[in-house]
Amino acid sequence: MTDMSPVKHEELTELVRRAPLSFVGTVTRVGGTSLAAVPAEARDDRTAVVRVDQVLHAPEAFGQLAGSEVTVQLSPDEGRMAVGGRAAFFTQGMVYGEGLGVTEVGRLPAEAVQHHVSLAATTADEQPFTSVQREIRHQDLAAHADEADAVVVGTVAGLRRVGRAGRRSEHSPDWWLASIDVTQVESGPLGKGTVPVLYPNSRDAHYYRVPKPEAGQEGLWLLHATQEDQRELAPYELVHPEDYQPVHKLAVLRERR
Repeated sequence: MTDMSPVKHEELTELVRRAPLSFVGTVTRVGGTSLAAVPAEARDDRTAVVRVDQVLHAPEAFGQLAGSEVTVQLSPDEGRMAVGGRAAFFTQGMVYGEGLGVTEVGRLPAEAVQHHVSLAATTADEQPFTSVQREIRHQDLAAHADEADAVVVGTVAGLRRVGRAGRRSEHSPDWWLASIDVTQVESGPLGKGTVPVLYPNSRDAHYYRVPKPEAGQEGLWLLHATQEDQRELAPYELVHPEDYQPVHKLAVLRERR
């Protein structure tokens, strides 16, 4: 995917993992900021105003930062920078004032990311580090699949509410059962056929990201053995936002085994 050495590639991947925003930028001022959130005593040569030359990866709301200036609290683990200095900044802790302020978690020479900048111009990737973020997601999915007790491909054949009758509180999990017609077993002690899978149908903050199966839905299901107090309801449950995946993600898992 890149012509960087393995060690540098691992370093880059770890930086992208830690930083929600990265960019190539040029220092326009050292020791200054327009942000009230940065106290006066912190405005030293570890505070820099940086013009964003190229966004490398960012949340959607920050994808159009190129050309603007941000205040960067430079990391004590990185070298000082002078006006005119250019680098790839990896940052987090975004705050607003009269501009944007970030805290640096890492830095690379601008030349070290030029390959990704050039490659993004010839691909459908939205940002230069889109491919790195995609690889991180694939790594995380494979790691999560390794922790699952069963990984299957199947279609939801039916849904029904289970549990005790009566009033439910707003924080109740609201347990439901999905009957999944398994057509392929990638891992786990299962065969083809129908398996009941427990899941919380609640939209409470504690549960809302757990997949909510829908009738007729086909997918790749990462199943976990139910806790002892729920085992009489079903042998497996959905507990994690990544427990449902489109079927084509099976290829991602197989590539990493």
